[in-house]
Amino acid sequence: MWLRLAGALIVTLAAIGALEFFGVSRLVGGRSPNEVQEAANGRTRELFWLLIFVVVMATSLLAAARRWAGQLKRAMARRT
Repeated sequence: MWLRLAGALIVTLAAIGALEFFGVSRLVGGRSPNEVQEAANGRTRELFWLLIFVVVMATSLLAAARRWAGQLKRAMARRT
C-alpha cells in the first residue's frame, strides 16, 4: 500500500512539474506573462497546483483505504 502511495506521489509531482515546465498554469490562469512574474500571481499559481496535488493524493488515499478495507473483510470472512 505504501509503495503505491509513494508511486502516486512521485507521478503526481512529475506531472505537476512537467505541466509547469510547459507553461500550462499561464494558459489556465489567463494572465499575461508580465503578470505571472508578480508575487500575487505567483501565490495563486502555487495554490492552483497545491489543489491539484491534494485532489490526486486524496484519490490515492481513498483507493488505498478501499483496498485495505476489502482485504480486511476477506481476512475476517476467512476467520469465521
